[in-house]
Amino acid sequence: MNTTVNVSIGGYSFTLEENAYNTLQEYLNTVKVKLGNDKVAQETVNDIEFRIAELLTEKITLGQVVTNEMVTPIIEQIGKPEDIGENNDSTSNKQYRPKRLYRNPDDSIIAGVCGGLAAYFSVDPLVFRILFFALLFLKGFGLLLYILLWIAMPKAKTPFQKMEMMGDTENIDEIGRRVRKEISNASDNLKKSKAGNTVNKLINLFGQVMLYLLKAMLVIVKVISITIGVLLIVSMLLIFIALVGAVFFASYSPDFSGVIGGVGMTLNEIIASVLDISSSYWITIPLFLTLAIPIVALIYAGIRILFRFRAKDGTIGIIATVIWAAAVVTLSLTFFFQMRGLSVSEKVVKELEISPVNSNSKIVLCKSYNYMTDSTSSIEEKVQIFDWKIVTLKGKHQLAGSPTLIIDKGFEAKPRFEVIRKARGVNSYTAADNAKDIIYSLTLNDTLAILDPLYIIPEKTKWKNQSVLIKLYLPEGYGVYLDETLTEMLEKYQPYSNYWPDEMVGKTWIMTANGLRIAR
Repeated sequence: MNTTVNVSIGGYSFTLEENAYNTLQEYLNTVKVKLGNDKVAQETVNDIEFRIAELLTEKITLGQVVTNEMVTPIIEQIGKPEDIGENNDSTSNKQYRPKRLYRNPDDSIIAGVCGGLAAYFSVDPLVFRILFFALLFLKGFGLLLYILLWIAMPKAKTPFQKMEMMGDTENIDEIGRRVRKEISNASDNLKKSKAGNTVNKLINLFGQVMLYLLKAMLVIVKVISITIGVLLIVSMLLIFIALVGAVFFASYSPDFSGVIGGVGMTLNEIIASVLDISSSYWITIPLFLTLAIPIVALIYAGIRILFRFRAKDGTIGIIATVIWAAAVVTLSLTFFFQMRGLSVSEKVVKELEISPVNSNSKIVLCKSYNYMTDSTSSIEEKVQIFDWKIVTLKGKHQLAGSPTLIIDKGFEAKPRFEVIRKARGVNSYTAADNAKDIIYSLTLNDTLAILDPLYIIPEKTKWKNQSVLIKLYLPEGYGVYLDETLTEMLEKYQPYSNYWPDEMVGKTWIMTANGLRIAR
């Protein structure tokens, strides 16, 4: 049985076989002789012992005896005493320690968090200091993150921990170099006031951070200003071209999501077709100036931002402002007088009872037609404005709209239609007259009902928020067949059906006590 020895290495207790103890003792004695008896040598030997203890702890389990086969590779890994030297070519088995995250006391302002992160990621510590400074403005997140990392990251105290922090080679020469560096740094720090050094570091750091931030901000401001200038010039030019085309050349490009779309009518013609006004130029010209002056001003601003020139443009600015204000006032007054004609709403109701003559059918057949493709139709659609259309009828531009169809429950003996025309006016009489003037036709032929797809507003009436609502009242037991041509005309939310219009057309529906049901 081999003799064992209990020893303390680097503050840890181990049980070694006698030959392993002799090998280790001989190695440490040789290192001491090689290094000498000064403070650096003593610290180096202590660190070597600590590293040996650390490596042995990784190799053995609790209570296991350390053998010579375990000690020899550790000595080769750390390096032999003859490898010690400033510029020697060591033949020892150099191994790079895997990096670990520590706080760096050698490069610290507060706690060394930024220095440790910089060492781990191999970047300048100033990068992380700027990052934490910037995160302070994110509701103090930078301070919270710094404190959490301060708590979570251990401080690199020993040379081995600093080697792990930097990912340096692990050999006896590197250990000695780090010990000499630490003692030299400690000696330099004793010559300086700790408080004064910290203040100087903070001042220097603040100056560097501000310098970097200032340079970065100048670059960012230049890039942003150039981008803004280009975007202003390009976008405003496109909008100005579209505005000029819409007002003067009957061209709408781009088409603003169908609000005003198509080609063939100038804005002046559209206003004349829609609004009841002596001359549409009372709206067209002020509207153009109201929009064009700010657009041109933005183009000019983009040019000045891009080319950075100064100009005495105060007089031109004042004149443009006065013209713009006059245009806004004119436009506001014109619209005010137009809105007076929409003060009161009235409706006119016309009833049509369905009385089958040639049949006893209880099914009402409802259909419409496509005025765009019908060869007999003399209507040509020109422009659509929201739910309204400007059409050409008999060579004249007139305003038109689409009626709405609702299937309701009737309580009379027979089905009936109700055509409800609505309009506004300056008073009840003019509102009722405007409603009566709406041109709309619903043709009944036995049980067949043909609904016009459009109602026309006479040229003399113009736009007074007119609308046409068609209600078909079906008593229980009666039904209706809805042709596909009624898809756009059907109200989406029918009172007695949960189906969408495209689901209702092409089918026959029977009115029951519980609403409309598909005929079987």
